[in-house]
Amino acid sequence: MVNEQDATQRSAREASAAQAFNLPRPARRRERRRVRWAATLVVLVLAVLGFASYKFAANVGHGPQAAAPHPGAKVSSAPATAASVLPSPASESTAPASSPPVTTAPAAPPPSRVLTVASVAAFGPQGTAGGQHPQTAARALSGDAATPWLSDWYVSPDFFDLPHGTGLLVDIGRTVTVTSVQVSLNGHGANLELRAGARPTLAWLPVVDSVSDAGGIVRLTPNAPVHVRYLLLWFTYLPPDGDGTYQASVYQVAVKGRT
Repeated sequence: MVNEQDATQRSAREASAAQAFNLPRPARRRERRRVRWAATLVVLVLAVLGFASYKFAANVGHGPQAAAPHPGAKVSSAPATAASVLPSPASESTAPASSPPVTTAPAAPPPSRVLTVASVAAFGPQGTAGGQHPQTAARALSGDAATPWLSDWYVSPDFFDLPHGTGLLVDIGRTVTVTSVQVSLNGHGANLELRAGARPTLAWLPVVDSVSDAGGIVRLTPNAPVHVRYLLLWFTYLPPDGDGTYQASVYQVAVKGRT
């Protein structure tokens, strides 16, 4: 009985001792697991924070840049917002002001009009001193075919080589820009030159236009407007007058240009 009592008590003591020794072990295992999970979580948090800090530093160091679209990429057609359309104050203050170049179109010249003629004089190879029928030279402005200015008559249209031409000197009275001259003739078949210059001498009156076999209303136009005072209507070949002779007959001269 004593031995059984001892064995029972020893077994109870051993069991309680074993329980007392083994009870803390599960708690230590749980604590170790918690420590491991906590360490892993801390490592993950530190890794995330480190990556976020790196991206933030990279974005601060380099401003946003517009990426070029891929050749096959689609471009969005969404309407722009007000924030994307309005310029920022910084861009307004730093961007240089630019304006399109201003071009001035050349002013068009005023239209030509009929100019007033100051006087008309008969003119020959020696000037006004050798003009034919100077007393009737003003009839060249009458506008009446029945009362024209007439040159001398000749039996040959080329003057028989006596003088080398005859005509009328038109004086505008001041220097003007002449664009054209209209001459009204009786008869048909005249060779007529338009000469223009600054002095009433043949040498200072170069040819600016000419016409052959002319008759009726003849228009003489220089290649470019001439800035002159004097105009010479110079016949180098006379038309027939209907009487078997040859004679120049002028009843209207109109000068167009700009003052």
